[in-house]
Amino acid sequence: MTGESMITAAAMGAAARFDPQIRVPLRPRMRRGLAIDYEADQVVVTGGPKRQLLRGRSATELLPGLLALLDGVRGHAELAGELGIPEESVFQALSLLWTCGVIEEGPPEGPAPQVSPDLADFLSRLGDSTGANPAWEQAAARLAAARVEVFGTGRAAAALAEELTPALRVSLAAGTVPDAATTLAVWVDDGGEGPARDCWERGLPLLRLRVHGRTAVLGPLVDPRVTACMTCRVAEEEPDGRHAANGDAELAAGLLARDLFAYVSRAVTGPLPMRWRSVDLETLAQRDLSAATRPGCPDCSAQPREHGTPLARAPLAARYEAAIAFPPKEHADLKAHQMHYKPSNMALQRIARTWPSARPVDLPPPDFELLARPASAKLDAERLSLLLAVTAGVKADSKERLFRWTASGGNIGSVVAYVAVRDVPGVEPGLYGYVAPDHRLAWLSATTLPAENMPAGQVPVGQVPAGDSPASLVLTGDFSKVARKYAAFALRIVLLDSGCAQAAGRLTARALGVGFRLRGRWDDTAVAALLGIDPDVQPITAVADLGESR
Repeated sequence: MTGESMITAAAMGAAARFDPQIRVPLRPRMRRGLAIDYEADQVVVTGGPKRQLLRGRSATELLPGLLALLDGVRGHAELAGELGIPEESVFQALSLLWTCGVIEEGPPEGPAPQVSPDLADFLSRLGDSTGANPAWEQAAARLAAARVEVFGTGRAAAALAEELTPALRVSLAAGTVPDAATTLAVWVDDGGEGPARDCWERGLPLLRLRVHGRTAVLGPLVDPRVTACMTCRVAEEEPDGRHAANGDAELAAGLLARDLFAYVSRAVTGPLPMRWRSVDLETLAQRDLSAATRPGCPDCSAQPREHGTPLARAPLAARYEAAIAFPPKEHADLKAHQMHYKPSNMALQRIARTWPSARPVDLPPPDFELLARPASAKLDAERLSLLLAVTAGVKADSKERLFRWTASGGNIGSVVAYVAVRDVPGVEPGLYGYVAPDHRLAWLSATTLPAENMPAGQVPVGQVPAGDSPASLVLTGDFSKVARKYAAFALRIVLLDSGCAQAAGRLTARALGVGFRLRGRWDDTAVAALLGIDPDVQPITAVADLGESR
């Protein structure tokens, strides 16, 4: 296991058998530049992105002999034969070592790249940051293939070229038109004419550096294949009224060089190409930036612009999508996917809302044979039970994972279901929460959702109102739970999970012959108050009326 993350070799070995994003080396070797210390009860690995502790009898007894044989030539079967252990045990151990960043793939065919030993060590020992390069030689090959052309004058342009030259081929541009051999243009923006137009028309990626006041904006990177144009990307930049200090240009160049190196080599993590950084050169505080296409932009928008109409700001939804957008496949970090197997993240799938102080109400076991019987238009307890199970319920629970009836991002299970029962035989009228792990209801109150045509904000109290349908289903998203793993991306997962749940519920209701009508609008404040939730933490994602409409 690996220190605080506590990932076991058996767990990673099992995951590696079916997960294509876990690339256990076929001809493993130790990463360069690592320090291995063998202690009485653990093996300590330092020099990588973070310190790793490998504990347990297998670590102290198996690893010393295994690590000594990892030369990039022997395969799994050969290693097992020399150690006298099953090949499956070798695979499990190598899966864990790859997860911890201790090993990489053997050298690719062909001559080794001609780089300094220090650069080779850096690319190898920190290559586990992204996992994008199976072997450090591939990162070195990316650097060797790149041709970087720097546009601009002054200290920042010269300093940037100097920072990059030991690892990349860099040239200073004489004008504003990129050379035919250039693979990445860098523009030190001093307010004058730059190469943005020529790069966009050629489809050439362009990375910008702007220093204004005491702020360095390390981007954006503009690539016509995946990003908005330069004008849209920088449309909302705010000026910095401070005066620059000595050394600001050189510091900004060094910071940009780091992000550019990460972008080209793929050996270490960085915000490019989808996001970029703004750094306060006085305090070194930084924030990530992103931007979306403005509707009607003549360069990157599919929407035509009406003559004389100024470009509108990109919609909030588009700006959110830009802020959380995944990079194209060639810039994806495989190691980010590894976070799925951290025990803390695996545990999220079993966290659910249970309303422990509420009165439990049993539901009939979900009877899936109902789907094969002649459809009935009557919503009863058996059909409500089946609808809830498929929409937000648990299919099976094993030691390794929880299985759901409906797709769920990260298998976290963000959908929280409530049902307002008005006239369902076998279920007392009232408002309930659905306890997915136990497949039961939790009694919340005798008040249910108002009819769709009731004036906004008027929530009836006391006895159950007649309403429009025998029952109403409310879906919410447990945003706070998903955010523990996915941070800003959590909202998107919550909305996608709700879409899957709605689709599953609609298809099940159709097979049962039960009405399922999604409401086009509802009063968020009123419904949230009725459910006793904070819509900013647990957003309401859907309201559907079930059964025959009255």
